[in-house]
Amino acid sequence: MSFGWLRVTVGCWIVLEVTGFTLALTSASVLAAELLDAEDKTDEKPHWSDVVKDIPVGPFRLDLGANLRLRYEYEHNFDIQRYADDRKPTYAEDGFLLHRERLDLKLHLGETAHLFMQFQNNDVFDSDFTEKDFTGSSPYTNLLNVRQAYAEWLHIGGSPFGLKVGRQAISYADTRIWAPGEWGNTGRYTWDAVKAIADFPFMETHLILANRVRYDPHAPDKRDPWLDVYASYAMIKNLPFKFDLFWIGKHSDPDRTINAQGDLLDLDTDTLGFYMDGKIGKRWDWRGTLAYTIGDRKLTTYKRTQDSVEVKITDEEVDAWGLNARLGYTFDASWKPRLGIEFSYGSGDPTPDDHRYETFDGAFGAVDAFYGWINLVGWVNLEDYQASFSCQPTKKLKLALDHHLYRLDETKDAWYYFTGQAIRRYQKSEDHPVPEPDADLGQEINFIVTYKHSKHLELQAGYAHFWPGKYIEETGPSPDADWCFVQTTYSF
Repeated sequence: MSFGWLRVTVGCWIVLEVTGFTLALTSASVLAAELLDAEDKTDEKPHWSDVVKDIPVGPFRLDLGANLRLRYEYEHNFDIQRYADDRKPTYAEDGFLLHRERLDLKLHLGETAHLFMQFQNNDVFDSDFTEKDFTGSSPYTNLLNVRQAYAEWLHIGGSPFGLKVGRQAISYADTRIWAPGEWGNTGRYTWDAVKAIADFPFMETHLILANRVRYDPHAPDKRDPWLDVYASYAMIKNLPFKFDLFWIGKHSDPDRTINAQGDLLDLDTDTLGFYMDGKIGKRWDWRGTLAYTIGDRKLTTYKRTQDSVEVKITDEEVDAWGLNARLGYTFDASWKPRLGIEFSYGSGDPTPDDHRYETFDGAFGAVDAFYGWINLVGWVNLEDYQASFSCQPTKKLKLALDHHLYRLDETKDAWYYFTGQAIRRYQKSEDHPVPEPDADLGQEINFIVTYKHSKHLELQAGYAHFWPGKYIEETGPSPDADWCFVQTTYSF
């Protein structure tokens, strides 16, 4: 690719500069703690944005806010669509600049009622991908759209009940089950939804009816009518740990077109589970999620020949599950060193032709930081063994190092990308004569530096490397993959 080495050099130089800057801050903090004490009072000072908060509008009050984000990324031997992408020579590596701007307007109608609107504008510069390379919405571009627009009224008339109606982002717990997916330039999920809220002293429950919003690069975003989502999320109170229960129902109406050949998916499933989060003493922390999916799916496939079209209908019973478990220990030191272990599991299908579908689909959760920052895997047919270390040399600086070991749950199923799409499925051939490949998918290491200058300004940089495992080596191209980024976020 032209200017490929220039992109690598510039990208790595920026990362090294930011890393060097943060390390210099670390050294300075150790030598001059009293300066840090003064620095930590930054957020106590008046900020210029205070003038756009609590603005009188007749009998109401208006808050204005914004979030401005600029990020450079470099990708080598993978891209947002697939690993080892050989469709074009330029896809082997790509360096690009992402920008995203959001403007918030919140009109307070009273203590428990408000109207909220959020505008979003985002685009990409110098990427080898264009909008024509994406079917439907682009993950990079969403020019001047309404991302959220809803009305919320809690504790109506002093009761425990409330409503939130309109276009909204939905997020719960650690964002693994349901989240907007904020790392992506456009975001991953927003919803046209009605949320009924019941807030009692012992439990807060949300009942949700929603349709996903599809992002259009140049036109107003539209509700996607093919998938109806019904959900209930309950947060139990007054326990020594956090305990949430959830149910998510998916029903496709009409059947969903799932590929360029026009194949259709009729989906009717229910996912039930729980989330737990707590501490043991002052030093140990733990977290866990369990989700179990049951239901039915019908897949209609079309195979076109010169003279006819062959139609195949497959009815399958869904029986899949996923879990996550995490345990960590934070040492008693001023720089808060933490060691952690974590395991994530998403079931795969051991017998794809038995009319029983056992591949877990990950619900509507975030994926970007959970299963490796390169995003080569999702919570689907996966075993992810993770070890992590983090520390805070100063109150504003955090360093994080993660190692992931990936294995497929079932090698007769597929390797699924973070998007949920199957990107490689083993087929015996002359080039790949083994009867069944090894489950070893590979390993990834991530290093992330975050500097929170104030509640308004955050700087972040990171690097990740992926080593392919035997499964990848036995099923196709298997280069190492690299990724790095530098990001600045300003908000008020």
